[in-house]
Amino acid sequence: MKKIPYRKIFKYTGLFIILLLAVIIIWQLTKQIPTEGNWKDTLKVLSTAEFNGDLVTVKNVRNFQYNASGTPTVENWYDKTYDLKKLVKVWYIIDPFYSTSPFAHTFLSFQFSDGSYLAITIEARLTKDQEYSMWSGFTRTFPLMYIAADERDAVYIRANINKDGLYVYPLKANSTDGRKLLVDMLNRMNDLVVHPTWYNAVYANCTSSIAEHVNKIWPGLLPRFDWQVLFTSYADQLALDSGLLDTNLPLDQARSKFYVTNIAQKIGYVSNYSDLIRGFTKNNR
Repeated sequence: MKKIPYRKIFKYTGLFIILLLAVIIIWQLTKQIPTEGNWKDTLKVLSTAEFNGDLVTVKNVRNFQYNASGTPTVENWYDKTYDLKKLVKVWYIIDPFYSTSPFAHTFLSFQFSDGSYLAITIEARLTKDQEYSMWSGFTRTFPLMYIAADERDAVYIRANINKDGLYVYPLKANSTDGRKLLVDMLNRMNDLVVHPTWYNAVYANCTSSIAEHVNKIWPGLLPRFDWQVLFTSYADQLALDSGLLDTNLPLDQARSKFYVTNIAQKIGYVSNYSDLIRGFTKNNR
């Protein structure tokens, strides 16, 4: 049998790889973003916002209760009107996937003087038969979703049920800037309902999306593409170095002060949950 020269083998192998990559790229670029599906229970309802001057009515604010395994036992969404003039504080919440993980989920919570807390969490929208992975996060697999949630819902499932090590940092934002930040996020939430886009673990994840909103309010404050945006458990270091966090403490002391998991587990599911986890004058660790 006549042997095929190595040069031709390398040539044909190279051509095959190029062709395969071209097929994958074309498939990804032409893939349609799903707007319907058997979505996971916590992701199945889209939130929207309606503006009327200083008042904004957020529809479908998620307010679930969960059992010890994290399965929803009460599925509830409510509509609530917020007075933007009453916004007093913005909080940056970081949820490392586990203690040594380089990755975390980050989201914002907006505090109002009437005692309300509205969390906006940016996530990949998964169906019930999907599981998130880094590889799937890099490809066009999941739609991008902005979820409006009662803060107790968004924090309780992570700190009390999953027992993640949660940090709740205050942002150095006055009420005017905080209002602009919330409005920008709500407008983006509305836009995604009409013009859906893909989630991406690098340039359209929770942290990079927050950075994009922050930079609209404070231009150039945060790099959108930075190793701390990709390795999101270090996002608090980036925010601290950029002057975004309202603290003068070094990172290790800030993490100790604004760590809420232990106190969250002590207080349990109570009506003033969001106020009580912010007992930062005590040593929560």
